Amino acid sequence: MTTTLKRLGILVLACFVLMSFRLEPEATNSDRLLYDVRGAFVAARPDVAPALMQSIHAQVQNAIKTTARGEIRPRVVLTIRLASVTRAPFMFGERASAKVIVRAAAVSTGEVIAEAKFTATVVSFDNQAIEQELAYGVAERVIREFRLNRPGPTTLATALFP
Repeated sequence: MTTTLKRLGILVLACFVLMSFRLEPEATNSDRLLYDVRGAFVAARPDVAPALMQSIHAQVQNAIKTTARGEIRPRVVLTIRLASVTRAPFMFGERASAKVIVRAAAVSTGEVIAEAKFTATVVSFDNQAIEQELAYGVAERVIREFRLNRPGPTTLATALFP
């Protein structure tokens, strides 16, 4: 009898876990956030670490430099605003999260033509490296949302044959 209850409990738990997954609808307009990004600017409140902002800026700028569009797209400049950055202890390490608002402003008119909002969260056992990991998470999300190319590491083949 108890074995049957355990199996039923496991089955119900598995059902709840599987119900938490969902498939996103297929995007009908795949070029929605495809722009010719010309530059990026990172802004935050004074209590946010400058190293975090500089790391995000450097990673996004590198992605912008390596991205080339095959056809003419609207030219934009990205404004990446860190609305809030929080750090808190988490089990054996630390958890950091940042609420981010990214706006794409047209180069010609200055009006905002696209906006993306998201929260990036990282958990790390190394308290000194958590800001670098958070910067990587924010930059990676911006790069993915605006379909920029992530520069790969330099290898012997790419150093000899660029």
